[in-house]
Amino acid sequence: MDSLAKRRGYVAFASLFGSAITSQALLSAASLMVGLILIRRTTDLQYGYYILASGALILLASLQNAFFNPTLANRISRLDQAGRSALIGGLFREQRRIATALGAIAAVIAAILWLSGVLDAVTGPLVLATVAAALGVLNREYLRMVLLARRRAYDVLRSDTFYAVLLMAGVFLATMTGAPATTALFMLGLAALGSGLLLARALRRVESWDTRGVPGILREMAPLAAWSTTGAALHWTFSQGYAYLVAGTLDLTAVAAIAATRLTVMPVNMLSSGIGMLMLPLVSRWLHEHGTSRVLRRLMTLAAALVGASLCYFAIVWLFRDWIFSTLLHKEFAQRDPLLMLWSAIFLVIVVRDQLTHFVAARGLFRPLTFLVLLSAALSLTTSYWGMLRFGAAGALLGVLIGETINLGGIVMLSFYEARRPCSGPALAAGAQP
Repeated sequence: MDSLAKRRGYVAFASLFGSAITSQALLSAASLMVGLILIRRTTDLQYGYYILASGALILLASLQNAFFNPTLANRISRLDQAGRSALIGGLFREQRRIATALGAIAAVIAAILWLSGVLDAVTGPLVLATVAAALGVLNREYLRMVLLARRRAYDVLRSDTFYAVLLMAGVFLATMTGAPATTALFMLGLAALGSGLLLARALRRVESWDTRGVPGILREMAPLAAWSTTGAALHWTFSQGYAYLVAGTLDLTAVAAIAATRLTVMPVNMLSSGIGMLMLPLVSRWLHEHGTSRVLRRLMTLAAALVGASLCYFAIVWLFRDWIFSTLLHKEFAQRDPLLMLWSAIFLVIVVRDQLTHFVAARGLFRPLTFLVLLSAALSLTTSYWGMLRFGAAGALLGVLIGETINLGGIVMLSFYEARRPCSGPALAAGAQP
């Protein structure tokens, strides 16, 4: 019976991961197609605008996930139905309240800047479209987070399929307009809104939620959430924020060149980071069941497998790079090969860092993680600025690589330190009871 139960557990785990990986592969393909459509059918300027706006959306989604996901991942698997209903509803109430308030403030500020002439006829509508898209994206990301924490990856896959199809069709139509970047962002918001409705329907089938539940939950979450959110914001400054530094130091053409070369290797990054919301609840559960050393070995094995797959993918991209840029992208960029090599090195570091971060986060070490990311961000941005002045666009990625490498080194040290400690005590308590 134990053997049968174990086999069933392996099958269920494989099915869960298969759905999650398929979902991320789909989103990666959709993101790749969106980039291809914009690169081929719009100017570098419009593509650069889209990259900067989508970078802001990535920041908002990262902050929200960092704020809510630790509490959700650590609690949801241990609560009964009534407790889950209160937790999901209480978090959704606060998410909706915060997102609506910030969205309204951002829209008013954007309108004032537009009317006062700070934003022009292109950037004004672009900012307003980004604000509107952000509301749909944040709603969708919260519901995805809940369903993945409830191990409903197949429901997420169905909604992601709808989102991907609608997004690609919308962006293609956007390129037929006079403002492709702004229209593409508006279409992204519509796709996120539709996907969110499907996610909400799927969640209601398996879980009710009470929006009156857990009053004062933000105050309860604050000690843990403040550190995790700060860390996410700091990490964004060099993992995504470099684009704004490039735009200010060089120009939007350089932003387009960096983004286009990143696009060719992005499937590796999407696969690794995309399963993060699924991994954190799993790692939290594994820590309770198996202990720190065994969980760390599992994550290192997963990281090694991802590195191997990444190397194979990078080799294929390198061999066919001339065809990819000349035929597929219809673009040629200065420093193409150095940019491609730097992105490959960066993503190799990222796929390892992502897996070990789940271990450290599940142990509740958000404070040391925040200080580590602060150091990484400072050195990364400083090196990026110096590198751009000396080497151009490739110098920006040199700073990103240095920042990610320092970050990974610190996470490795934290992970091995935690692996020597038992699965009880202050670290786990901090993670389990924010």
